[in-house]
Amino acid sequence: MYGLKKFYGETTIEKESVEDIGNPRTIRLKYYTTKNKHFKQNEKQYGVGIIKTEIGINEVNEEKQEFNHICEQKEEVENLLNILLKNKVTPIDLKYVLEDLIME
Repeated sequence: MYGLKKFYGETTIEKESVEDIGNPRTIRLKYYTTKNKHFKQNEKQYGVGIIKTEIGINEVNEEKQEFNHICEQKEEVENLLNILLKNKVTPIDLKYVLEDLIME
């Protein structure tokens, strides 16, 4: 069960789309850790998640993505989140970035 989530950090991206010149959009990315309350001894208990909130003039869109069982120790997941935050990884790209990082 992944009931434990802990906020790690957030970043903001300001962008102006080509279609909406003069109508800037703000993208907020929030990163968090997940921790399995009940895990087996050989199971990886930590995971990561991202919430993307895109705010326009008349709309708010939200995307989420979470992957669990990817790190054994707290330090590993914090190092991973630091990379994600530094590079402003979005939920849609999270899977591909994790595949690249975990394959190394």
